Parts: sequence; C-alpha cells; structure tokens
Amino acid sequence: MDTKTVEALVTVGAHYAGRAPTFAVEPGWWSEVEGVTRHLNELLGVPTVVLRLVHADSSTIIRGGRVTYHVQALGSPRSGVLDETPYDGWDSVIAPQPLRATWADIDGPPRLVEWAQGVLGPVAPVQVKTWNLSCLIRFPGAWAKATSRFCGIDADIVEHVQRYDETLAPTVLATSRENRWSLLAHAPGVDCWEPDQSTVENVVSRWVGVQAAVAAEVDGFAVPRLVPADLAAEIAELIPKVEVSGEELGSLEGLIEGLPAIVDELDAAGLPVSLVHGDFHPGNWRSDGTNRVIVDWADAFIGHPATDFKRLRDFLPPEKRAHVTTVWSRAWRQHLPTSDPLRALGPMNVLGHLTYALMYQRFLDNIEPDERIYHQGDPAINLRAALRSL
Repeated sequence: MDTKTVEALVTVGAHYAGRAPTFAVEPGWWSEVEGVTRHLNELLGVPTVVLRLVHADSSTIIRGGRVTYHVQALGSPRSGVLDETPYDGWDSVIAPQPLRATWADIDGPPRLVEWAQGVLGPVAPVQVKTWNLSCLIRFPGAWAKATSRFCGIDADIVEHVQRYDETLAPTVLATSRENRWSLLAHAPGVDCWEPDQSTVENVVSRWVGVQAAVAAEVDGFAVPRLVPADLAAEIAELIPKVEVSGEELGSLEGLIEGLPAIVDELDAAGLPVSLVHGDFHPGNWRSDGTNRVIVDWADAFIGHPATDFKRLRDFLPPEKRAHVTTVWSRAWRQHLPTSDPLRALGPMNVLGHLTYALMYQRFLDNIEPDERIYHQGDPAINLRAALRSL
C-alpha cells in the first residue's frame, strides 16, 4: 500500500502552535486523513482535525510523496512536542480565501460534528476524508458529509432516488441544506471493487429503473447540468483554459464542428436526459451479500445516463464488460422498449470524456489554488482522451 510523509502545521483556534515531527502514514491518498489524526491525537494528547491540504510534493498526483496539512488541535497540545519556530509562509496559509471550503476554515469540521451529534447523541467522531470536494466524518452507524458549494447535497439526491427505490441509497437521518451537510445511515458490507455478476445485475438494473423514472422531473433538481446538447458551446469555452498544443487545438476545433452529428447519434438511441450519479464505479457500491447500496452522490448531475455506464465499464476488467453491457442495455429496453441503448455507446466514448473535462474544470474554477493540484491536469487529459476515442 502507498504511504505518504506528513507535515502537520498545527493551530489551536486561529493561533499557530507549531509544526509536528514528520511521519509516514497509510494509505497514501492525500484526501484520506483518518491515519493522520489518529497519529496526531496520540502525539499531541488532544483530538485533532485536518482542515485542508496546504502543499503536496509528489510525482504521482493524489497519493504518496510529502504532503503538508493545516491541522487544528481541539485543545492545548502536550508540551514540547511541536516545533514552535515561526513557519515561513504561515501568513499565506492562514489568509482568507474566497473559494475555501467551509470545513477548511478554523472550527469547520467541529461544527459538522456538533450538528451530527445533535441528531445522534454524544457518539465519537472519526474524520475519514477531507479535500476540496467534501469532508467525511464517521460515527457509529452513521456518516456526516459536507459538500462544496458547486456539488450536490448527498441527502437531497438520495431522497429523490428513494422515491423510486427505497433501498438503493443510504437512509437519510438529517439534512442541513444551508450548510450543505448530510447525515446518512451506514451501509453495511464492503465496497464492491470486484463485483460478482449478481451484484452487477442488481445494482445496474435498479439504477436504470430509477433513471428511467426520474427523467421527467430532473428540471427541478438542484444539481449541475452537463447535457449533450450543450457540449459544443461549453467545450469551446473550456479550450482556452487548458494547455494544449497547436496540433491538439486544431483537432479539438474539428471535434467541436463534428459534435452535433455525434450528439444526434446519441439521441437516436432513445434514452432520456436524466439524473447521472457522476462517479458510478463499483467502489461506490456497498454490499453485505444480500443488500446493495449506491453511495457518494455529490458528483451527481443532469446529463445522459450512458455517462454512468461508460464510467462503470471503464472501471471493470475486460472479461466483465460484455456482461455489464448486456445487463445495462436489457434494463433500458425493459423500461423503454423502443430504445436502442447499444447505439449510445459509440458516441458516449467521445462525449463521456468531454463531459468529465467540463466537470473537472468546474472543480478547478471553484476550489482554492492550494487544492487545485488534485485536478489540475484532468481537463486536458479528458480532452485528449476524447480525441483518441474519436
């Protein structure tokens, strides 16, 4: 398993208390912070929370290498543990940033914990994940999640889904729409990174059923829109923001000219614009062997349902792709007998990459500079992938 070397800049309230000795921790994913706070809690003798990533130095984006976090100690740290030497650049670390996530400010995670404990009672929190898109806190039997201003609110989306399939998403325990907080019941089981055929059939067919049913009401959903008909204009606006070569620029301009025909081919498949999960890989499915649940709904948007299928198919090993294709197309034909789902797959090989190029640029446009490293190259990667697929 990858490790990361952590440097923690610790504050008590807004006061800089010092720098902790560097330490290595698993897993190496920058957004995973449970091991970070566990180490610091023991070292400092008080509970801690990670507010945000300040810097990452790694050749592999999103994991490994040396990372620096801004950490808040929720009490006075043990004496003599921290290096209290003034930190060069601390003023820039603590300076207000208009795009900073609400949980990345002082007392951000504690506010989320206090709200959740108001529902659950005085149960112990464990901060699991913190990055530019969300903050995730685990409690016994429940999860609290805060999401960015430009993402969906998990609980809102789940409530739409559960009107058509009550058990396809975790139970909503509470919602704070003003703060974009969700409190969801724990989904028992394990993540389905290597799903068996019965799990694929169960989750895919049920999700298609929800997408078919919810399509008529998506105009009222408070989530972003990434619909195929808008792609040509939106990609044209995206290209100047992305570093591409002159040859790639010419190819992309040609792609934009050809997009109407590709979108027409997609529309000929007869599938509706609907709710798209946005990150529909099997790691976002949970199963206890009997019940299957889809989690992590904050990336949801209004778009073409074949986007989810492409995301799933790309995650599965080659030997499992024929089966999932059969399951997905059969499910759509059951709900829309006149549709031709397989006809959507060719166009979506191109349009899916363009959709994600726009999604990642939306992230970059709305997160503070220090955390753009997570997604900095993703729009260009997806534009180039669209050209290769074309």
